Amino acid sequence: MKLANQVALIFGGSSGIGKATALRLAREGATVAVVASEKLARATAVADEIAAAGGKARGFVADVRDVQSIRSVVADVEAALGPIEIMVYSAGVYYPTILGELDEAKFDAMVDINFKGAFFAIDAVAGAMKTHGRGRIVTLASVAAFRGSSSYPLYAATKAAVMMLTKSLVGRLAPHGIHINAVAPGNTATPLNENDRLGAGSAEILAAKAAITPSGRTYSPPEEIAAAIHFLVSGEVRAMHGATLLIDEGLFAGM
Repeated sequence: MKLANQVALIFGGSSGIGKATALRLAREGATVAVVASEKLARATAVADEIAAAGGKARGFVADVRDVQSIRSVVADVEAALGPIEIMVYSAGVYYPTILGELDEAKFDAMVDINFKGAFFAIDAVAGAMKTHGRGRIVTLASVAAFRGSSSYPLYAATKAAVMMLTKSLVGRLAPHGIHINAVAPGNTATPLNENDRLGAGSAEILAAKAAITPSGRTYSPPEEIAAAIHFLVSGEVRAMHGATLLIDEGLFAGM
């Protein structure tokens, strides 16, 4: 297994794309640190699922809005499992941000979780990765970073910021053997999209998404996004630095 004896830290690893990634990297031999944002029990449940399948994992909790919490969980993971060689930042929130209808607290939450947390998670692991001369970092952007969204403008902006951050850090990380890249999913079958996907939300939103999805699959399985993340951390292609893989069922190409 290509990731044997490597420690993979996954922020947002208790659900959605993060959970799918935790399961996939564990199957590839990594020892996975599953970080939940609120409840340790959620992270532990994923770690138990991995252990039941013969993998190695441990649950942790961190508030990604708080820099010290991020730094503390990184230190805890290193102390418990060893040097972190892979970090995936999959924590994120997604909700409409219509002009005139959004309060400041929700604005701050989206910026802090989607972007600020990503920056400081990278900052927290980069020092040790530089010391060891190797590392793989993957951030989560979105197709919204490419095409925008009139109903989700702040989400699109935070994901565009993550994508540009990923590009901008290459000069600081690549010389030390650290690869940083991003994936940009389209609509994905995760809890964040559950209301729309199951028809419990707006039927108009569901129909609109279906109409503009060239592939015919309105929602991608999170396991396919996890497969792309595995590709980025596998070390098979050493030339990739600062790239963003668009995995969106053709949404951007079909505009």
